[in-house]
Amino acid sequence: MGEVATDEAPNVLLADADVLIDYRDSDISVLQDVGERIARVAVLSHTLDEVHDVTKEDCAALGIKVIEVETPMLLAAAEGEAQVSFNDRLCFLVCRERRWTCVTNDRALRHLCHRHHVKVRYGLSLMVDLVACGAIDRRRAESIARRMQKANPLHINERVLARFFRRLGAAKSHRA
Repeated sequence: MGEVATDEAPNVLLADADVLIDYRDSDISVLQDVGERIARVAVLSHTLDEVHDVTKEDCAALGIKVIEVETPMLLAAAEGEAQVSFNDRLCFLVCRERRWTCVTNDRALRHLCHRHHVKVRYGLSLMVDLVACGAIDRRRAESIARRMQKANPLHINERVLARFFRRLGAAKSHRA
């Protein structure tokens, strides 16, 4: 795995394909803001292969670390649970091994992480953190979430948006 997990391990957010796609379709620069203000953002090269129009060069420009996975981890992912895709099993295994946080909206991957005590976050929750620390304002977060919903109405539906807006309203921005 090209990158060695050391003291930074607990502070890395590993984005899966659905999160990367949602931000690609709305405002991918948010992931740069997250990396600069909240925690390092990483993506697996296998995940990146799933996401069209986001390259390793794009990730480098945004400060997103692209992680190469070694063969033993690939083999372990191949033997994982059938209800979770291969790439999602790979995300889970990397997060479990390195004590990273898995950022996903995928229900099956979230359940797998919870069962094995792997930290997990929703993709939209990253913007709640950014508003809370004053990195972005609430209007921008709401606008980005609405663009995500327009591009992905099945998974980011009105119920998900309402929950996000409530959490966003509870976030106390430190910005004057």
